[in-house]
Amino acid sequence: MLITDLIPKGKRQTVVWLDGASAGFLDNRDVSAYRLEAGSEITEAAWQKIVQETILPRGKRKALELLQLQDRTTKELHDKLIAGDYTEEQTWEIIAYVTSFRYIDEQRYAVNYFRAHAKSKSYREMQQVLLSRGVEPDTLASAYELFVKDSNDTNAEEDAESPEILAVRRYVTGRVHGTVMTAEQRRKVYAGLIRKGFSYDAIRCVLSEYSTEGPVDELE
Repeated sequence: MLITDLIPKGKRQTVVWLDGASAGFLDNRDVSAYRLEAGSEITEAAWQKIVQETILPRGKRKALELLQLQDRTTKELHDKLIAGDYTEEQTWEIIAYVTSFRYIDEQRYAVNYFRAHAKSKSYREMQQVLLSRGVEPDTLASAYELFVKDSNDTNAEEDAESPEILAVRRYVTGRVHGTVMTAEQRRKVYAGLIRKGFSYDAIRCVLSEYSTEGPVDELE
């Protein structure tokens, strides 16, 4: 294989290009230690030895650091590693390593996301975010079931309201001052809640707390 180029990555690292494609990056001292030079040849075996001895161990440490900072989905970790100049092959090997120790748990990730945002977002809004982050639909559904069960158990113990009711109420109070709204305000609030994907039961429950000036013609 031909070392096509050695491109500086910041002050201390270098991206190695083999046969015209990025093949990963090394610390500058490693480039010197392995005696890599642009325009020279390197065997497949020699490069794989560098990958196994230097690139992958560093990548695994990086992945663990990222996951210690916060939970991430497989897609989020993948995108982060790719952006950091690891190749697809290296990235998936690193992900396989951290997954084997259950450092990535997308069901746990989704449950925690529901807990953090259920009081301000509808299920549909949360679903769209989680799907965009790579959580599979089946995993998302099972996570929501766990979240709802946990919420119901907590509410039963504390006589608290559901997160959805709280989210709807927060939306309404952010747009209506007091407990009386005009018919036009009610129509706009109702339409906004529907667009966000809140359930009809939750919307009706909260809107029943408000009186309205004038006729109400929205379908409740």
